[in-house]
Amino acid sequence: MYSNSVHRVDDRIVSIHQLHVRPIVRGKSQAKVEFGAKIHLSLIDGISFLDELSWDAFNEGSHMMEYIEKYRNRFGLYPMEVLADQIYCKRINRAALKEKGIKRLAKPLGRPSAVQKHVSPGERHPIEGKFGQAKTAYGLNRVKARLRETSESWIASFILVLNLVKLAGVALQSLFVNLLSNLSAQVIKMHRSHSYADFLREYKNIIQILYSKQVELKYLS
Repeated sequence: MYSNSVHRVDDRIVSIHQLHVRPIVRGKSQAKVEFGAKIHLSLIDGISFLDELSWDAFNEGSHMMEYIEKYRNRFGLYPMEVLADQIYCKRINRAALKEKGIKRLAKPLGRPSAVQKHVSPGERHPIEGKFGQAKTAYGLNRVKARLRETSESWIASFILVLNLVKLAGVALQSLFVNLLSNLSAQVIKMHRSHSYADFLREYKNIIQILYSKQVELKYLS
């Protein structure tokens, strides 16, 4: 720094135990500078996808079209809509989304009075809630690993747990729907055959299956 007359050093060591950790300036009131990995998540139908993990600060707005291409690689087509924060809504991103026929749900440019439809803050709550869930419930903000590869594995494991919990809830809901459908079919069958004893027997079987599945899903979660 003295020889080059500069006031900063790229990739300087800020942690003796974790040489890969970089300071990330966030400008928050409680912590203006944070240390750790920066990740980008995409939330699709309640399932979280880890698009990017970096130990260096990056502007996620400039990587938006890369995330769109990753969506296309996963599902074979572009999304119909994209709900994003203001940081993603650069003019170049707006033009690229328009060119690909993707509807943008974000705060538009220009005067608010000229906007026909505003994006309410609550529409962004699901993706923000995923970060809160991962931090408070599973310890995403308390990674104890020291090696870079181990820390990245921990972070990926947290995202995996979020998806498993989501899928467990969907599986339980689907189970209820299937059981109710079977129960309705048995009711129709009972009316047709006029066999109330057969209906009670089938109903008890369904309740036993439901109880066993509830216990199994509770154990998995």
